[in-house]
Amino acid sequence: MYLKKVEMQGFKSFADRVEIEFQPGVNAIIGPNGSGKSNIMDAIKWVLGEQSIRNLRGLKLEDVIFAGSTIKRPMGMAEVSIILDNTDNLIPLEYSEVSFTRRAFRSGESEFYLNKVPCRLKDIQEILMDTGIGKDGYSIIGQGQIDEVLKGRPEERRLILEEAAGIVKHKYRKHESEKRLEETVSNISRIDDILNEIKNQLDPLYAQKQTALEYRALSSKYKQIEIDLLLFELSQRISCLSDIRKSMEDYNKKLQEILTEKRIIFKRLEDNKSKLKQEQEQYEKLREEKYSAISEKKELQKDLKWISEEIQRLKKENDEINNKMDVLKKNLISNQEVLSEKKLIHVKKINSINDFEIEILKNEKKLEHIEGLLKKKEDEIEHLKVEVIDLLNFGSEKKNLISSLNAMEQNLQKRAEQIEKEIIQLDEANNKTCNEIKSIKEKLAQKRLDFIQHEDIESKLQQSIKELTSDFTESSKLLAKSYEELSTVTSRYETLNEISESYDGYQFGVKNLFSHIKNRKFKADGIYGTVADLINVQKRYEIAIETALGGALQNIVCNDDEDAKNAINYMKSRDLGRATFLPLNTIKPRNLNANEAFIVNIPGCSGTAEHLITFDKKFSPIFSNLLGRVLIVDNLNNAISIAKKSGFNLKIVTLDGQVINPGGSITGGSQRKSNFILSRKRQINEYKQEMNTIKKLLSEIKYRNNELKASLSEKQNSLDEEKAMIYNIKLELAALDNQLHEKQNFINERLQRKKQLEQEKQQIKEETLNIKEEIRTLNVDISDIDGKNLNSQSMAKEMQEQVVKLKDQKQLFENKITETRVHLASTKQEEINIKQSIEDIKQKIASIYSELAFCENKLKQNTHDISSSQDKTTYLKDKIDSISKLQEKLSNDIDNLTNQKQIRNKQIEDDQNKLANLEQDQKKVERQENNIEVKETKIQMEIKQIGEKLHEKYLIRIEDAVQLEKKLEPDKIDDMKRELNVLKDKIASLGNVNLQAIDDYDNLKSRYDFLNYQREDLVSAKEKLIKLIDKIITTMEEMFIETFEKVREEFLKVFNELFDGGKADLLITKEQGQSVLDAGIDIVAQPPGKKLQNISLLSGGEKALTAIALLFAILNIKSTPFCVLDEIDAALDEANTVRFTKYLRKACKYTQFIIITHRRSTMEVADALYGISMEQSAVSKVLTLKVE
Repeated sequence: MYLKKVEMQGFKSFADRVEIEFQPGVNAIIGPNGSGKSNIMDAIKWVLGEQSIRNLRGLKLEDVIFAGSTIKRPMGMAEVSIILDNTDNLIPLEYSEVSFTRRAFRSGESEFYLNKVPCRLKDIQEILMDTGIGKDGYSIIGQGQIDEVLKGRPEERRLILEEAAGIVKHKYRKHESEKRLEETVSNISRIDDILNEIKNQLDPLYAQKQTALEYRALSSKYKQIEIDLLLFELSQRISCLSDIRKSMEDYNKKLQEILTEKRIIFKRLEDNKSKLKQEQEQYEKLREEKYSAISEKKELQKDLKWISEEIQRLKKENDEINNKMDVLKKNLISNQEVLSEKKLIHVKKINSINDFEIEILKNEKKLEHIEGLLKKKEDEIEHLKVEVIDLLNFGSEKKNLISSLNAMEQNLQKRAEQIEKEIIQLDEANNKTCNEIKSIKEKLAQKRLDFIQHEDIESKLQQSIKELTSDFTESSKLLAKSYEELSTVTSRYETLNEISESYDGYQFGVKNLFSHIKNRKFKADGIYGTVADLINVQKRYEIAIETALGGALQNIVCNDDEDAKNAINYMKSRDLGRATFLPLNTIKPRNLNANEAFIVNIPGCSGTAEHLITFDKKFSPIFSNLLGRVLIVDNLNNAISIAKKSGFNLKIVTLDGQVINPGGSITGGSQRKSNFILSRKRQINEYKQEMNTIKKLLSEIKYRNNELKASLSEKQNSLDEEKAMIYNIKLELAALDNQLHEKQNFINERLQRKKQLEQEKQQIKEETLNIKEEIRTLNVDISDIDGKNLNSQSMAKEMQEQVVKLKDQKQLFENKITETRVHLASTKQEEINIKQSIEDIKQKIASIYSELAFCENKLKQNTHDISSSQDKTTYLKDKIDSISKLQEKLSNDIDNLTNQKQIRNKQIEDDQNKLANLEQDQKKVERQENNIEVKETKIQMEIKQIGEKLHEKYLIRIEDAVQLEKKLEPDKIDDMKRELNVLKDKIASLGNVNLQAIDDYDNLKSRYDFLNYQREDLVSAKEKLIKLIDKIITTMEEMFIETFEKVREEFLKVFNELFDGGKADLLITKEQGQSVLDAGIDIVAQPPGKKLQNISLLSGGEKALTAIALLFAILNIKSTPFCVLDEIDAALDEANTVRFTKYLRKACKYTQFIIITHRRSTMEVADALYGISMEQSAVSKVLTLKVE
């Protein structure tokens, strides 16, 4: 890879567009001071991301934009592009050429482009990381920066090596990871704050939720129990209307006896259970004490064993300490003898040091006199040299300038020819572009027409979708409503059907018989069902028919009297109760006689009850017998009138249930509806029909929904297609607009370019005339300079011979001083070593005394510990004996208590059996209670009170109550009542209840769990980031140390080659515990014939050459694709410049060099020269010359 081209426009002094094509190898940029040479390096630094305007030799961003001149207006934008050859794929992009572009506007905006695609500065920096290329790398060395490498702090030198080590990318990753870690820690902290806040809310809210849940559960349970109790009481009152007065006294007496006996046994049982519990607690306590004693005994035995072992260990340790003290005493005597010998040697060495220092002072005074004479001669020679060099440089510059001017004249001529050709090409291109613009405008008009048409279609589709969505929503609501209705009706149907199938509301015997038939306990081939099961009645006649039939509704229809007998025997044998049977072979029909037939035609009479119901014809005898002589009349007045006409021989029932009995008695008033048996059957059929109707409607709605869904999907697909079409048209319109704008820009740019070319053509003509006049003047100046140069060289030669003689004398004294100093340094080092040896021996002696003292203390401590442990052993043995006796006593107590418990359990078991027998007796009495009735008036009053209570509290009508009744065990009623009171107290004790707390807590808990899960993820991410950062640091340290050692070795080689001898080294300076990544780099150098010294003590030229040696060493280890050097050879003399340029040619095999220079030697090794001149005021121009 190498830097192929730099393009600039509006950047600093390069107002016009300039393209500089660089060659592999060495490229030299030359020109007079102030012509804009360094602006090229600034441009490269700027496009690579330099953000500090001060480093670009400016104060603000506008300073990099061409500020204008007396003949040229200021530019509004600065643009720089560099193009890199990437055929070796050093940059991980699939392009053979990679371009980076940066633009800056006076408004303060900046733009970056990668291969003409907008990007971020960060993207460019990431791509160039560890390539050596970059604003902070070692690929760009500006004016004065070569000295900063040496003058800068050691930590700043480390940064150059970091780029060479390839750890910049790792450093960036570390920085990003640390940033992410900081964000993660911050996020964890924020989440912890939120979690704490939520936790503070959760605890009280949880208590409120539990209270609300408890309230809801208690209220629900309270309601259900109260309803069940009320319904049970209602059922009890309804079923106990006949015999309760007659049997109540006997029942109460018998029940009281049972309860009294139960209370006696229960009290005795409770006392025994309480005593048993106490005995069990005592038993558990004794067992626990026994186990505790066993455990304590084991622990004491363990302690006894450990103490015995400890005594043995301490005795053994005392023997070892005594042996060690013997050895230490011998070492102490030996070290004291050696210390005495070392002190005598130390005194001798100090005397030798004083002698050497006196000799050095004498020779230094003689050397100082010779150096004074030598410096005076050298200063005179240096002055002549400077004068000769200045004359040579001045002459060289004049000759170089003539060569440059000749080349510039040729280039200007060629450029004039190129301009003519380019103007013709621009005109042709503009004509072609105008035709393309016309074609694009036609396409744009057609696409805009298509866009309007498709927008219209889209609007219609959206309206259609809106309508279909509305229809679908309404249909879905209707579907949901129908499902809800179906659920309600189904629930009612199932409830009523369940009640019907369980014969709820039927007499005890009827219900039990059909329960056994249903469970297949009784074979009932000849039984058809109850009268109510076998008829269908219109709603209008339900009350009348139920009143007419009365208890006969529950009569059981069977085939013959044999079937009736079998059923009765079965019920009797199993105590199932009683029932009335209607055998078909024994029941005779009863109808109106001929004299009574006229009555059915009297106004108000609906007919005989038999003809107002529907049933199977084979049951005609049954229903004729029951209802053949019963008339159904609309009201009581007509009923009385008809009864009179019939001679009060018929049973007449009104539609609202008033009855005129044969013989003339009238029964009437308000009455209940005989358990809804007939209406229940009708309701079951109605609910069944309603279910079928709703299911049919659901099927239709589903079908409609599917049609709407399909239409909606079809329209939506069409709308998506239209949207896609519109989107594509928009893209095409945007593309065509861009093409049109681009083509128009091309024309404007070409016209601007043509104008620039014409101006440039005129400038070339004027510049050619100026160049010819300047060459003539330069030739005259060169002749004058050559004469002055010969005179100065002659004088310098004479003085040089005198200097050589003085240098020989100086060298003689320097050698003597150096030899004496070597002996002095050697002796000083020996003295230091002996002194250190003395200190070491003293420390050893002190250490031995310390160890002896420690051993003596340890012996005393161990002896004391042994005595203490022996006392503990005696105590533990006594303690173990005491626990063994206690353990034996506890075992005896446990055995006695176990026997006592067995006796108590036998007593409890006997009482429980007696209670169970009494429970059976009590239940038997309570079953008898079911057959007892109270006075009708009292029961009706109680039923009314219960009904009012049900309606007032729970909106349950007395007519519906029978259907809601559940089967309750009578012996649980008292418990339920007690439970009801307990529930009431519990509900009252809850106080004000926040029912919303249930949902609030669940929502808050969900959020808390979600945040907790997020926190766990963040903590996991934090741990991973910490590990990643540690791994990156380790990798960076390894890479840095490896590169440092290589550069250090290479630096010595390059330094040797550039200085033609000498030594140099790189040293890492770091504090204890400091990472090498934070350490500094020190440079030490020893040019040939000089002492090894710090870099700050070298001359300016030596410093520069040392820094150059370091730069080349780094490049040899980690070459960079290109290296820009701005006048780094300025401080070198001619000999050093030659060595520098020689090494430069060697290094350019692997790295492209772009060097800004005034030195002829450097120009001579260049593969291409680029002359920078400023012919117009403040505007730089470039002339290129390839060197063959």
